[in-house]
Amino acid sequence: MRIQMADNETKIIAEPGKQEIVITMEFDSPRELVFKAFADSELYKQWIGPRRLTTNIETFEPKNGGSWRYIQKDPQGNEFAFHGVNHEVLAPERIISTFEFEGLPKRGQVIL
Repeated sequence: MRIQMADNETKIIAEPGKQEIVITMEFDSPRELVFKAFADSELYKQWIGPRRLTTNIETFEPKNGGSWRYIQKDPQGNEFAFHGVNHEVLAPERIISTFEFEGLPKRGQVIL
């Protein structure tokens, strides 16, 4: 499966005082394939970046209320872990989830 990004840029909206980030990306591929790249663990770990890191997915439940967790490792062996909860998974339209970097100085600080 090949998914091609469109020529325009990714749009990121993070408004001050709000606990949400809206990321809009446009792809020159069928939406079902793009959604599958976000909802299939084997595909997800192939494209989640940065490219110099390897990704090990520990938990991946692409459903409402499902959780996810992955660890990325750099060439020097440093590990970076992330996890969250999927609040809404509506194929092939959207996935709304939390995202937490486990290396934050304040544990339990969730970014929506």
